[in-house]
Amino acid sequence: MKLLPTLALVTALLLLGCYSTPTSVLGTDAPLITTSKNFTMKEGWQESFKLISGDSTEVHTVAASHIVSNAATLRIDSKPVTLTIGSTHSVSLNGKTVFLTLDSITDDYAKFTISLTPQSGQPPQGGGQQLLQNGVACSNNSACLSNHCSNGYCCASGSCCISNSNCSVGECSTTTYNCSSITPLSSGFPCNSNSDCLSNHCNNGYCCASGKCCLSASNCASGEVCNTAIHSCAQAATGYTAADAEVKANSTIAGTLLGRFSSIFNSARQCTGGNETYKQCVPNVVVTTEKMSASVFNVTYSYSSGGTGCCPTSRILVITVDLSANTTTTQWIDSSQTTTLADTMSSSLISNCISALQYIAQVRGLACPQ
Repeated sequence: MKLLPTLALVTALLLLGCYSTPTSVLGTDAPLITTSKNFTMKEGWQESFKLISGDSTEVHTVAASHIVSNAATLRIDSKPVTLTIGSTHSVSLNGKTVFLTLDSITDDYAKFTISLTPQSGQPPQGGGQQLLQNGVACSNNSACLSNHCSNGYCCASGSCCISNSNCSVGECSTTTYNCSSITPLSSGFPCNSNSDCLSNHCNNGYCCASGKCCLSASNCASGEVCNTAIHSCAQAATGYTAADAEVKANSTIAGTLLGRFSSIFNSARQCTGGNETYKQCVPNVVVTTEKMSASVFNVTYSYSSGGTGCCPTSRILVITVDLSANTTTTQWIDSSQTTTLADTMSSSLISNCISALQYIAQVRGLACPQ
């Protein structure tokens, strides 16, 4: 009698893009991994797979809980694993060891491999193979204990070296095995790492206070100019707009997190069979932009619910964007909106959207912040 509601829930979540395959919930047709299997998943997706353990076959789950441009956090059963592209990590599942390798990230899709043996050339982090110490020659990040390979050597950050001949700027520290300047460099000087710069910000090969650093317009993207007063790329002075400021704010870590909450809230409102009162109290993320000066804008993110018994509109986050300097300043008004909370809401929607809908409504729409 419980099969039909379960199938209805799975179908609804598939339409929302919450799962990549129906086997994510049922597990009955989960593939058996005998050597390795490739997965392609978007953030929030979950799949099942089987492993042979002794005389029995066990079903496990893998989920993509967070994906950024060069890294992803995956969960095997309840165990989180954060990987950068090309790195491998071993995970023990009831005494059975599997190896996760993050192959690539394309268009917000993480492509990774689960295998019973380490992938060729990929020493596993947390596994049985010894990783390389700083100053040892390397070919990729995952070979190093620091997970940073540069200039052909391991070190903690920046440009790695074993002698001054490896450094284009500064000198080689035989203690940390990275290139550093004896005297911190001013904005506009070439650099290899943040520690080279007086501003502690090295970007695009130059020092500057923040943003994308430059020496001339050739170091900047199309439509940008180099502000040589501060050696930072900025939009060409053809008129700064609120739309440009909103795009810049949305691209920040805080703006991206609010975008994720917006997607979670939209999914909750689409929950099949969910209580309509709760749906009305799941907030919308409203973005407003106020021009403060010729190039400075305040981009405000607020939560607004439609029901009469719901919480009133409340501001959550303000990001001040200076388009001339290409900088942002973040001010959280409700600091409870975290990646952990987003992960909890997303996982709840995957498990049971009706219960998750009530939970989200009570967290954000019914139990108003004091």
